[in-house]
Amino acid sequence: MIAAQDERFNISFQKEGEAPIILDSSVSMAKRGLTPNVSLIRGLAVASPGIGKRIGIMRRGSSNEILVRAIMHLKQEQADVVTIEDASSIEGMMKDGSIDSAIVPAPFGKGISLETILESHGISTPGSCVARVDDSVKRAFVEAYSNGIEKMRKDPEGTAKYVASVLPNKTDPNFIRKAILETDTSVKDTPEHREFADLVRRFS
Repeated sequence: MIAAQDERFNISFQKEGEAPIILDSSVSMAKRGLTPNVSLIRGLAVASPGIGKRIGIMRRGSSNEILVRAIMHLKQEQADVVTIEDASSIEGMMKDGSIDSAIVPAPFGKGISLETILESHGISTPGSCVARVDDSVKRAFVEAYSNGIEKMRKDPEGTAKYVASVLPNKTDPNFIRKAILETDTSVKDTPEHREFADLVRRFS
């Protein structure tokens, strides 16, 4: 949506309040008690090479940690969650045995998406990034979102740098570019995923 630079929409970065369009991760949306109706990005995080017994995660309390703890509950297995300070240290930690797997962005590692693992245990998910969109603005939203994706495809470097300059938190343009171009970003309607939301709230 940032890439689209669509004057019909005023983008505000906050976690509270109401709006005709709310965009967030599926985990954050569930924690907020909101029900998304549009799936935007799927397969963003993967367990590389799979789910192990000592799992490296970039940020304590993150969406990925919540999903890993939910997955271990579903698998009825125990695992240690190890905080990784820097993504560049993952390879070394794997080699020295500090971790035997890690949760990484899909464009930067090979593995199994967390959504696929959850679905193998009977928990359907709305995807990685979602939106709750009022019917009155849905057509305009889909149009703007699709235009933003198209801009990223036509000028990935320039568009990623622009998006990074607008985001409130420092984000590597290379991550933005790869996250959009190397994952499934098609717009899809999504039903309510009550079991997924209940799991998220339980392990938050």
